[in-house]
Amino acid sequence: MEVKKGQNCYYIGEDENNYKGILTYVELGDVIDAQHTVVKPEYEGQGIAGELVKELVKDAREEGKRIKGSCSYVARKLENDEYSDVRA
Repeated sequence: MEVKKGQNCYYIGEDENNYKGILTYVELGDVIDAQHTVVKPEYEGQGIAGELVKELVKDAREEGKRIKGSCSYVARKLENDEYSDVRA
């Protein structure tokens, strides 16, 4: 499952408009506000949303940024101790 980075988003699929799953965000200085995570119904239950969050976290760590989870899915994932270093 290849996660690709687009314009203020991470996605899995052909492109930002033809995705299986997408996570959109806004950068606010050193904080990335993860706003929405969407997985098309036919692809639910395959771990797509989790892969998108992992890629977001990986990039945030590399860039020294923190993540705010405005998206309820991302907020729940960030509660995990393994992500405490990037939680805003």
